[in-house]
Amino acid sequence: MPELAELRLTADYINNCSQGEGPGIHYVGIAKNPLHKGTHCITPKSPKDYFSLSAKSRGKELIVYIKESNKTTPLRMSMGMSGHFELTNTGQESKHAHLKFYRKDGTTLSFVDVRRFGKWKAGETWSTNRGPDPTTEADEFKYNILKNLDKKVFDHPIHLVLMNQKYFNGIGNYLRAEILYRLPLIDPFMEARTAIEKYPKLIELCTIIPRKAYSLGGGQLKDWENPFKTDKEKMEKFIKCYHNSAMAWCKDKNGRRFWFDPIWYDSYLKMIENNLIKK
Repeated sequence: MPELAELRLTADYINNCSQGEGPGIHYVGIAKNPLHKGTHCITPKSPKDYFSLSAKSRGKELIVYIKESNKTTPLRMSMGMSGHFELTNTGQESKHAHLKFYRKDGTTLSFVDVRRFGKWKAGETWSTNRGPDPTTEADEFKYNILKNLDKKVFDHPIHLVLMNQKYFNGIGNYLRAEILYRLPLIDPFMEARTAIEKYPKLIELCTIIPRKAYSLGGGQLKDWENPFKTDKEKMEKFIKCYHNSAMAWCKDKNGRRFWFDPIWYDSYLKMIENNLIKK
């Protein structure tokens, strides 16, 4: 699933595709694949006149701004498991293109989503149940965690809490593995509150690691590749834990695979003994 770094790169790509000399690239229409139905895929009406696009990310969310001469409509998007954007000649879009923005120059910017978990909703801004972005709102991100540290959610293991988007917006499977691996003193199965209080560096790494991943072109995930087609080698070298055969892994409480340093395997076994995690 695309995480914080990949969403920022997606926003960059949309903005790059929408730039040009003068006012920028003109768009002429919007179309939705009829396979996408329901309230989670509310598409704005196609403007009658030319319009332009811009985008911004926040954690795991993306907003595409549809700018007409007299108004701007935000389109909040979630990438799901495999969502990404690509630019093709009109008529040559992927069969998995579920939202299309037609351009005056005969090309189409499409939201392609093979697994169809992506969502979008016109007129919506940032979700209220997601916290600040660790990279672009670092101070607010830290404050949001520390002011709520007494809440029950922080009773849970740190490897699980790092996936809670209300506090760690944008952190997903590969980022949590890399963050915890770079703090070898932190038992990933220890209580989150204790981990944060004892190791303040943890919150800093939640900002540093996603920023680094972004600068290196993002994770080349199973169903996602950097739309700018950057060299994968630097990012592959940066990933030390996630999907590394030398590491240990287990399924967390929510059934997601969690990769961790084998030195903490005994802690994992204790979690199983106490019925706090599935074997």
